[in-house]
Amino acid sequence: MMKRNMKRVVAVVLVTAMTAALALTGCGGKGDKKSDSDEKVISVWSWDVALMWLKEAAEEYQKEHPDVKFEFEEMGTDQVYKKLSTSLATGNGIADIVQIEGEMLAGYADKFPEGFLDMSDVVDEEDYLPAKIAEVSYKDKIHAFPWDAGPEGLFYRTDYFEQAGVKAEDIKTWDDLIEAGKKIEEKCKTPSGDPVKMIPVDPKKSTIYSLLRSQLGIGVFDEEGNPIVDDERSVQAMKKAKEIYDSGITLDYNGWDEYEQTVVNESVACIPEAVWMIGTIKDKGPQTEGKWGVIDLPMIEGGQYSCSNGGSDLTVNAKTEYPDEAKDFIKFAMTNVDLQASAFEKYGLYPSYIPSYENELFQKGDAFFGEENIYNVFIENGKKVAEIPISPNGQEAGDSIGAAVSKIFLNGEDVDATMKALQEELEAKFK
Repeated sequence: MMKRNMKRVVAVVLVTAMTAALALTGCGGKGDKKSDSDEKVISVWSWDVALMWLKEAAEEYQKEHPDVKFEFEEMGTDQVYKKLSTSLATGNGIADIVQIEGEMLAGYADKFPEGFLDMSDVVDEEDYLPAKIAEVSYKDKIHAFPWDAGPEGLFYRTDYFEQAGVKAEDIKTWDDLIEAGKKIEEKCKTPSGDPVKMIPVDPKKSTIYSLLRSQLGIGVFDEEGNPIVDDERSVQAMKKAKEIYDSGITLDYNGWDEYEQTVVNESVACIPEAVWMIGTIKDKGPQTEGKWGVIDLPMIEGGQYSCSNGGSDLTVNAKTEYPDEAKDFIKFAMTNVDLQASAFEKYGLYPSYIPSYENELFQKGDAFFGEENIYNVFIENGKKVAEIPISPNGQEAGDSIGAAVSKIFLNGEDVDATMKALQEELEAKFK
């Protein structure tokens, strides 16, 4: 669900942080002062519903640890990253525990390798989704405790499928999706009378290309940090993305608000998205209760992996006054099955802690989506996400990739030539 925030570029923030370092020397947050009493006060930076749930977890923790107190500071992700970069550069003013989006972690771990405590001693890797362990691991160190994940599935409108005579179980490949989309557009109308499109796509973003690339088990960079967008699998993913877009089954959107409107207006039959989309569908389309189902994503030829989108992790400031207490609280919150189930039920924070899936909540499903337990799709798919190397340059490369997608989708430029040019651009930028 953290994916709702637009992607931010770490590199820009990190550069500006260094210029502000001298001005903040001597300024301190919780990490710079000691308590005058025997109480141990742990400060936390977090946002939105994640902060709300962390407060609830802290209350439970304090029942057995009354000497540990918490100070929570709510801020948006942009605020967290700006303040975090400056604080890590100066060594001052950083909270004890800081929430970070998974895709942002490698950038900080690379620039500040000693900025966060190593969590290897409290993270049992076998208990977490493999892709999340890969996300928090960088250069032989676990820089954060894995939290929420975003395994994906294909949300689909059962009523539209029925009207068009399309069977969900027949959609195994993206070619199947294209053919089904043509039938649905011909047979189905939105409440306002417009033809129903199959899936929403932002033609200026890399979303659909990234999804297809992930199914092939490849990222933008290899393990050594070299760009590999001209790899045959990457090119295959882009060609299939263009084929899907050119087929006419997609509905263009621009930004999160328009994305949500596809649910409000009931203008698409399918949404390939992460588990947190459950909350958006229920919130924005209450009139569609009982009209949704979830199946596996269609697969690209040669693909064998599932996909993930979004999620966050918890880091501990290396200079914290209370390292043991901070780690102990995080481990308590992240490994308590009932608390993790509550976080998902109340706030949409899908756990990466595998034992959580044995909780009754995940066994009974969600009545909004019918009698079939939709969580089973996400539970299984979460285990099949490829462990793709995380690069500190991933965010910065995203702008260049989005520009390439726009050229291919909107301007009809050749995929091979565009991907070759993109490879050269990224090599020059990150050499």
